[in-house]
Amino acid sequence: MLCYLRKRLYFCLIIEIFMKRVTIIDIATALGITPSTVSRALTGSSRVSEATRQKVQEKAEELGYRTNVVASSLRRGRSDTVGMLVPRINRNFFSHVISAVEEVLNPAGLNLLICQSHERSDIEKQAMKVLLNNRVAGIIISHAMESESSEVLDLAVADRVPFVQFDRVFKGISGPVIINDNFSGAYMAVKHLMKSGYRRIAHFTGS
Repeated sequence: MLCYLRKRLYFCLIIEIFMKRVTIIDIATALGITPSTVSRALTGSSRVSEATRQKVQEKAEELGYRTNVVASSLRRGRSDTVGMLVPRINRNFFSHVISAVEEVLNPAGLNLLICQSHERSDIEKQAMKVLLNNRVAGIIISHAMESESSEVLDLAVADRVPFVQFDRVFKGISGPVIINDNFSGAYMAVKHLMKSGYRRIAHFTGS
């Protein structure tokens, strides 16, 4: 019983740490200025002097202030984050794709928010809602094996968020699609083997 209470107390302390975020009000109180002045200083407004901006930035760093990305995206109507929804990130193919996407996004000042469907359509739909609620600038998606309709894409269309389908796609949906040409690849491979004199050719594939 004592062990359980200690674990529960420890968990509550962790939650409290996560929940206690430094705000611009905390910075304003510490410096004796208004929250609006702090906000202007942090956003680089020309209405704030360089001396005040420096003081605000130093106090923000001291208190561990972090910009509220969600609030910022609400003001601008979008974020600097691209959403990515894949079946499983531990699969070699998807992990390589994720790395390649980040190599393109990072130099452009964009971040990547990754969700997994675990091959389930219900989780995929919920993950799509999470990405849209975070006001991502766009979505890159490879569908779950269980998905049988493009319903999850309708959510993005309704929010006017652009998307790109890759690997596993639903055809007939307006938008960019990136897929492998499996037919041409198989044709070239078999043609090469036959030219080399092979006739008994086996093909191994996943589900």
